[in-house]
Amino acid sequence: MQNKKKKSTKKPAFIAAAVTVALFAWIFGLKGWPSFVICGLLAFLVGKVISIMAQGVDTTKKAPAQKPIEKTGDATVDGMIEKGLELLKAIREENDKIPDAELTRQINEIDATAREIFRTVAEQPGKAPQIRRFMDYYLPTTLKMLAGYSKMNERNVTGKQADETRRQIENATQVVVKAFKKQLNNLYEDDILDISTDVEVLETLLKSDGLVETGLGTMTRGQ
Repeated sequence: MQNKKKKSTKKPAFIAAAVTVALFAWIFGLKGWPSFVICGLLAFLVGKVISIMAQGVDTTKKAPAQKPIEKTGDATVDGMIEKGLELLKAIREENDKIPDAELTRQINEIDATAREIFRTVAEQPGKAPQIRRFMDYYLPTTLKMLAGYSKMNERNVTGKQADETRRQIENATQVVVKAFKKQLNNLYEDDILDISTDVEVLETLLKSDGLVETGLGTMTRGQ
């Protein structure tokens, strides 16, 4: 079974930036260099926000290959990521034994989202403490749960209790998918707040320099 990864965020970010430019030009017009500067900054900020928000949203598309996760140079963080990737490999191996298509799809989402979590930490090692419980409990428990599921299937375990256990694992897997995506989004909360702060500072500077009369978020057509 092929693993899947999160879709590229470049296209939605580009579209958002282009729409921002078009709307700005339609509402305010592009007259003089200040308007071009403001329009460019707005387009950049909107594109950046959309790119960040799109992280982890869609993990269902197939990709020809997984982009390798670079080493950070921090032995502790690199060791954590390496351990996590080993757990993901074991999860994929259990996935290969599971015939249920829907459960397989969910496991693929778990794998892809977890890889993005590790990629984010590799890019920003300071975020490593935020995934401590994810590493120490959530990921190993997910592996244990799926290993039990595939073992019951391999041994043709049947009966009321076995069927109920399978249903519990299937339901738990759905919860894990959502939880892993939430974990990924949580890693970007500070980045989104930083961008919001940049927008507020930009508004203040533009108003103080007399380039705009109202805040960027309150501009309306005709102002």
